[in-house]
Amino acid sequence: STRTGGGDIYILTLATDELKRLTFDDGSEQLDAWSRDGKWIYFSTGAHDVGRKNDIYRVSADGGTPMPVSADRFTNEFQAAPAPDGSTVAFSARGVSDSQWWRHGHSHLDESEIWLRKETGAYEKVVELNGRNVWPMWTPDGRTLYFMSDRTGPQNIWSITLGGKPKQVTKFTDGRVLWPSISYDGKSIVFERDFKIWKPDTKTGE
Repeated sequence: STRTGGGDIYILTLATDELKRLTFDDGSEQLDAWSRDGKWIYFSTGAHDVGRKNDIYRVSADGGTPMPVSADRFTNEFQAAPAPDGSTVAFSARGVSDSQWWRHGHSHLDESEIWLRKETGAYEKVVELNGRNVWPMWTPDGRTLYFMSDRTGPQNIWSITLGGKPKQVTKFTDGRVLWPSISYDGKSIVFERDFKIWKPDTKTGE
């Protein structure tokens, strides 16, 4: 919410209407994800990097000091997605798709990669810089990532089994695929397209 200025992270408890502010930074923060165990809120912010490049942080759902998850200097890191078991965080890196997600059409400015940051601190690139590759989403077993890509021109949902190659899921020939979100059981993905909400069959792409 921007109710206090630049944009901070809040938690609203539906049963009681209690609203709790979790972050208190001067810079804008983009909410990315909630850990599967409910303990951590992941977000990205450019408040502490050179040139306002995003870094990824997490903060306890109970409040406290945000802690950096990935803070590579000069590199834009955004859209964090913690794995179901919490051992790995997938995220998008490079490009300007975090702030210009609304752009229609392919541009080198939007090109981004998808990386993993493991519990050991090691990094692994899983999707190359050959298009806009954003919004990573985990399957329940932690072996496959879904994501949005325009690597072949139109925006579509793709998947990649770790160690394998990307596979196209949906077959759109035009339009944008925005803000996809996967269910915890991995059976459903929903996203915005043409001012409607769409849900593809993850097996057939229909």
